[in-house]
Amino acid sequence: MMMARIFLLATVLAGVLTNAAQATMAAPDGASQDQKSGPDNGPEARLQSWPETRLDTPSGQPVPRFVSLKAKQTFCRSGPTFGHPVRITFMRRGLPVMVVAETTDHWRKVRDVEGDECWIHKTKLSNAKTALVMTDGLTLHARPSAAAPQKARLGNGVIARVEATEAGWLRVSVDGRKGWAPQSGFWGVLVAPQPVAPPD
Repeated sequence: MMMARIFLLATVLAGVLTNAAQATMAAPDGASQDQKSGPDNGPEARLQSWPETRLDTPSGQPVPRFVSLKAKQTFCRSGPTFGHPVRITFMRRGLPVMVVAETTDHWRKVRDVEGDECWIHKTKLSNAKTALVMTDGLTLHARPSAAAPQKARLGNGVIARVEATEAGWLRVSVDGRKGWAPQSGFWGVLVAPQPVAPPD
Protein backbone atom coordinates (compact mmCIF):
# COMPACT_ATOMS: atom_id res chain seq x y z
CA MET A 1 0.00 0.00 0.00
CA MET A 2 2.82 2.41 0.91
CA MET A 3 4.62 1.69 -2.38
CA ALA A 4 1.42 2.37 -4.32
CA ARG A 5 1.01 5.76 -2.63
CA ILE A 6 4.64 6.69 -3.35
CA PHE A 7 4.20 5.74 -7.01
CA LEU A 8 0.98 7.80 -7.27
CA LEU A 9 2.65 10.84 -5.69
CA ALA A 10 5.62 10.58 -8.06
CA THR A 11 3.29 10.36 -11.08
CA VAL A 12 1.31 13.46 -10.04
CA LEU A 13 4.52 15.42 -9.36
CA ALA A 14 5.95 14.49 -12.77
CA GLY A 15 2.78 15.73 -14.46
CA VAL A 16 2.92 19.07 -12.63
CA LEU A 17 6.59 19.59 -13.59
CA THR A 18 5.86 18.73 -17.23
CA ASN A 19 3.00 21.24 -17.42
CA ALA A 20 5.14 23.95 -15.82
CA ALA A 21 7.98 23.34 -18.28
CA GLN A 22 5.60 23.62 -21.24
CA ALA A 23 3.99 26.85 -20.00
CA THR A 24 7.03 29.10 -20.71
CA MET A 25 9.55 29.24 -23.54
CA ALA A 26 12.75 31.26 -23.88
CA ALA A 27 12.52 34.22 -26.24
CA PRO A 28 15.17 34.67 -28.96
CA ASP A 29 16.48 37.74 -27.10
CA GLY A 30 16.58 35.91 -23.78
CA ALA A 31 13.30 37.27 -22.41
CA SER A 32 10.55 35.04 -21.12
CA GLN A 33 7.59 34.88 -23.49
CA ASP A 34 4.39 33.12 -24.32
CA GLN A 35 4.17 31.78 -27.86
CA LYS A 36 0.81 31.99 -29.55
CA SER A 37 -0.42 30.73 -32.89
CA GLY A 38 -4.19 30.75 -32.45
CA PRO A 39 -7.14 31.25 -30.11
CA ASP A 40 -7.87 29.58 -26.81
CA ASN A 41 -10.67 27.09 -27.39
CA GLY A 42 -12.44 27.75 -24.07
CA PRO A 43 -15.61 29.85 -23.87
CA GLU A 44 -13.78 32.49 -21.83
CA ALA A 45 -11.82 33.39 -24.98
CA ARG A 46 -14.85 35.29 -26.29
CA LEU A 47 -15.54 37.22 -23.09
CA GLN A 48 -13.82 40.52 -23.80
CA SER A 49 -14.28 43.72 -21.81
CA TRP A 50 -14.92 46.40 -24.41
CA PRO A 51 -13.16 49.75 -23.76
CA GLU A 52 -14.98 53.01 -24.41
CA THR A 53 -14.31 54.36 -27.91
CA ARG A 54 -11.95 57.36 -28.02
CA LEU A 55 -10.98 59.64 -30.89
CA ASP A 56 -8.43 61.86 -29.07
CA THR A 57 -5.56 59.58 -30.09
CA PRO A 58 -2.13 60.43 -31.57
CA SER A 59 -3.08 58.83 -34.90
CA GLY A 60 -6.60 60.27 -35.03
CA GLN A 61 -7.90 56.71 -35.39
CA PRO A 62 -10.60 55.42 -33.03
CA VAL A 63 -9.53 53.27 -30.10
CA PRO A 64 -10.45 50.49 -29.75
CA ARG A 65 -10.18 49.24 -33.34
CA PHE A 66 -9.04 46.04 -35.01
CA VAL A 67 -5.87 45.64 -37.07
CA SER A 68 -3.94 42.55 -38.18
CA LEU A 69 -0.35 41.32 -37.95
CA LYS A 70 1.88 41.81 -41.00
CA ALA A 71 4.42 39.04 -40.40
CA LYS A 72 4.43 35.34 -39.62
CA GLN A 73 6.31 36.14 -36.39
CA THR A 74 5.56 39.26 -34.37
CA PHE A 75 7.17 40.20 -31.05
CA CYS A 76 4.78 41.89 -28.62
CA ARG A 77 6.56 43.67 -25.76
CA SER A 78 5.82 44.48 -22.14
CA GLY A 79 6.18 48.22 -22.84
CA PRO A 80 6.23 50.70 -25.75
CA THR A 81 9.93 50.53 -26.72
CA PHE A 82 12.18 48.00 -28.45
CA GLY A 83 14.14 47.86 -25.19
CA HIS A 84 11.25 46.26 -23.32
CA PRO A 85 11.32 42.46 -23.08
CA VAL A 86 9.19 40.34 -25.40
CA ARG A 87 6.09 39.25 -23.55
CA ILE A 88 4.28 37.36 -26.32
CA THR A 89 5.39 36.11 -29.72
CA PHE A 90 2.54 35.81 -32.20
CA MET A 91 3.18 33.16 -34.83
CA ARG A 92 0.49 33.85 -37.44
CA ARG A 93 0.42 36.41 -40.25
CA GLY A 94 -2.96 38.13 -40.52
CA LEU A 95 -4.04 37.43 -36.95
CA PRO A 96 -6.49 40.14 -35.82
CA VAL A 97 -5.68 42.11 -32.66
CA MET A 98 -7.50 44.98 -30.97
CA VAL A 99 -5.70 48.31 -30.53
CA VAL A 100 -6.61 49.64 -27.07
CA ALA A 101 -4.02 52.43 -26.64
CA GLU A 102 -1.42 54.44 -28.60
CA THR A 103 1.71 56.50 -28.00
CA THR A 104 2.92 59.54 -29.91
CA ASP A 105 5.95 57.58 -31.14
CA HIS A 106 3.86 55.01 -33.00
CA TRP A 107 3.49 52.18 -30.49
CA ARG A 108 0.18 50.36 -30.19
CA LYS A 109 -1.05 48.52 -27.13
CA VAL A 110 -2.99 45.53 -28.44
CA ARG A 111 -5.30 42.95 -26.95
CA ASP A 112 -5.58 39.44 -28.38
CA VAL A 113 -8.51 37.05 -28.48
CA GLU A 114 -7.61 35.68 -25.05
CA GLY A 115 -7.55 39.13 -23.45
CA ASP A 116 -3.74 39.39 -23.13
CA GLU A 117 -2.26 42.85 -23.75
CA CYS A 118 1.20 43.96 -24.91
CA TRP A 119 2.87 46.56 -27.17
CA ILE A 120 3.65 46.36 -30.92
CA HIS A 121 5.22 49.04 -33.13
CA LYS A 122 2.92 50.46 -35.80
CA THR A 123 5.19 49.19 -38.60
CA LYS A 124 4.38 45.58 -37.62
CA LEU A 125 0.62 46.08 -38.03
CA SER A 126 -1.64 46.17 -41.06
CA ASN A 127 -5.06 47.71 -41.71
CA ALA A 128 -6.07 44.58 -43.64
CA LYS A 129 -9.40 43.41 -42.22
CA THR A 130 -9.29 39.85 -40.97
CA ALA A 131 -11.40 37.79 -38.58
CA LEU A 132 -10.68 34.71 -36.51
CA VAL A 133 -13.16 31.82 -36.69
CA MET A 134 -14.34 30.98 -33.17
CA THR A 135 -16.60 27.97 -33.84
CA ASP A 136 -15.75 24.67 -35.48
CA GLY A 137 -17.56 23.90 -38.74
CA LEU A 138 -18.68 27.49 -39.39
CA THR A 139 -20.74 27.39 -42.59
CA LEU A 140 -20.14 29.78 -45.48
CA HIS A 141 -23.35 30.59 -47.40
CA ALA A 142 -23.84 31.93 -50.91
CA ARG A 143 -25.76 34.91 -49.50
CA PRO A 144 -26.13 36.52 -46.05
CA SER A 145 -28.92 34.17 -45.03
CA ALA A 146 -29.02 30.87 -43.15
CA ALA A 147 -31.39 29.60 -45.86
CA ALA A 148 -28.89 30.30 -48.66
CA PRO A 149 -26.96 27.39 -50.21
CA GLN A 150 -23.89 26.25 -48.28
CA LYS A 151 -20.52 26.72 -49.98
CA ALA A 152 -17.91 25.59 -47.42
CA ARG A 153 -17.16 25.05 -43.75
CA LEU A 154 -14.41 26.71 -41.74
CA GLY A 155 -12.60 25.24 -38.75
CA ASN A 156 -12.01 26.89 -35.40
CA GLY A 157 -8.92 29.13 -35.50
CA VAL A 158 -8.98 29.81 -39.26
CA ILE A 159 -8.08 33.38 -40.26
CA ALA A 160 -10.45 34.78 -42.88
CA ARG A 161 -10.13 37.98 -44.90
CA VAL A 162 -13.17 40.21 -44.44
CA GLU A 163 -14.53 41.57 -47.71
CA ALA A 164 -17.91 43.00 -46.68
CA THR A 165 -20.41 43.24 -43.84
CA GLU A 166 -24.19 43.22 -43.96
CA ALA A 167 -26.76 43.08 -41.16
CA GLY A 168 -24.76 40.87 -38.81
CA TRP A 169 -23.09 38.82 -41.56
CA LEU A 170 -19.54 38.86 -42.93
CA ARG A 171 -18.48 38.09 -46.47
CA VAL A 172 -15.09 36.42 -46.10
CA SER A 173 -12.52 34.62 -48.23
CA VAL A 174 -10.20 31.79 -47.20
CA ASP A 175 -7.85 30.07 -49.67
CA GLY A 176 -10.02 30.99 -52.64
CA ARG A 177 -13.28 30.01 -50.96
CA LYS A 178 -15.74 32.88 -50.46
CA GLY A 179 -19.06 33.17 -48.72
CA TRP A 180 -21.16 34.70 -45.97
CA ALA A 181 -21.24 33.65 -42.31
CA PRO A 182 -22.80 35.13 -39.16
CA GLN A 183 -20.58 37.74 -37.53
CA SER A 184 -21.12 36.00 -34.18
CA GLY A 185 -18.90 33.15 -35.40
CA PHE A 186 -15.83 35.41 -35.63
CA TRP A 187 -13.53 37.55 -33.46
CA GLY A 188 -11.81 40.60 -34.91
CA VAL A 189 -14.61 42.74 -36.33
CA LEU A 190 -16.43 45.53 -34.53
CA VAL A 191 -20.11 44.89 -33.97
CA ALA A 192 -20.95 48.58 -34.10
CA PRO A 193 -19.77 50.83 -36.97
CA GLN A 194 -16.65 52.85 -36.20
CA PRO A 195 -16.33 56.61 -36.79
CA VAL A 196 -14.58 57.55 -40.02
CA ALA A 197 -10.90 58.34 -39.41
CA PRO A 198 -7.79 59.01 -41.51
CA PRO A 199 -5.56 56.04 -42.46
CA ASP A 200 -3.12 54.86 -39.78
